[in-house]
Amino acid sequence: MIETPEMAVDLVAFDSMGARSMCTYIETKDVRITIDPAVALAEKRFSLGPHPKEVERKRQLAERVTRRAIESDVIIVTHYHYDHHDPGDTVPLDVYNGKTVLIKDPKNKINHSQGDYRAPLFLAMIKGRAKRLEVADGRKFSFGGTDVEFSDAVFHGPNSAMGYVIQTMVRSGSERVVHTSDVQGPSREDQAEFVLRHRPQTAIIDGPMTYMLGYAYSQADLEASLMNLREILQGGTKNLVLDHHFARDLTLANYLTELRSEFRDARIGTAAELMGMEDDLLEARRRELYKEI
Repeated sequence: MIETPEMAVDLVAFDSMGARSMCTYIETKDVRITIDPAVALAEKRFSLGPHPKEVERKRQLAERVTRRAIESDVIIVTHYHYDHHDPGDTVPLDVYNGKTVLIKDPKNKINHSQGDYRAPLFLAMIKGRAKRLEVADGRKFSFGGTDVEFSDAVFHGPNSAMGYVIQTMVRSGSERVVHTSDVQGPSREDQAEFVLRHRPQTAIIDGPMTYMLGYAYSQADLEASLMNLREILQGGTKNLVLDHHFARDLTLANYLTELRSEFRDARIGTAAELMGMEDDLLEARRRELYKEI
């Protein structure tokens, strides 16, 4: 847990722990929040399906996600990819029972696969379960003395090809946490602006998509992302989590070492590292795992 006098943050399930997820639990004196209660596996990586170790890890992490989501008062869904909203095969739909559910707008600034299929399916499955369902894009909600503020929809990555996501800021007293969802960087100015404006003590960021460098992610995207991450750290962020797409690349340690050498007063690492665990990049090691069989 990342604990301060005002809040506790549990990085529940992330790619650095062995399966695709960015699930985060935040607790203040007023409210308990789970962001993106889901876990998934890549259908194909290196032309290989999930290894049995990945399947078992997904099950273990799904149990953690389920426990935290059940404990929560509020559930946030930042977009409709299956590793951020679960369609029901991994995390039980019961977790939405009686909850306030704050969601990415399912009709506006959304790509075809999410807008025409995934979002409607998800909303149909939780219909009648949530106590309150609200579109969150660009809005602010208060729960006692805790504020939850959302960005307008921003690109899922450097362009609109993968759709849009919303970013989340939770404030209690003087403490602020930002969860960026899938910005893949952030490489764009509007993605970074939300983090910079709120100057969070803890920033949970889907870092650069370096495992697709030269294909779906350019060198310019990477350089812009690293520049924005440095600016975020210069703004006073003390706990910087870089994970998710970033943790699908075995060379991530090189980038982390470089940032740590520049910002020695900050804790910079993957979710696993900041939770006191060792990285277990099972997807990135899938080819190696199959060779062991």
